[in-house]
Amino acid sequence: MRASDATHITAAREHTVASRRRTRAHVVITHDLNAKNHTLYELFALATKVEPAVLEAVTRELAQDIIADADMLIRELRGIKAYAEQQLAKLPARLGD
Repeated sequence: MRASDATHITAAREHTVASRRRTRAHVVITHDLNAKNHTLYELFALATKVEPAVLEAVTRELAQDIIADADMLIRELRGIKAYAEQQLAKLPARLGD
């Protein structure tokens, strides 16, 4: 095995470990985002039982939190997609293309 092969294997291993950690974090964030979304739905059921100003404040805060989490996931997914596209671009053309 050449030194460059070992370097590539090490880099691939490090990328895989980092990717798994990011994936686990995304799963946690997505699960949390789903729970927040359900809570947002449930808040509307309280419209007749809670002071409107309080309901509006809580709903606004929760919605802004959901948007921030979604924006973060979108940025991360765009980065993952860009990395995959870069890797594909490095490969030779398919046979028969």
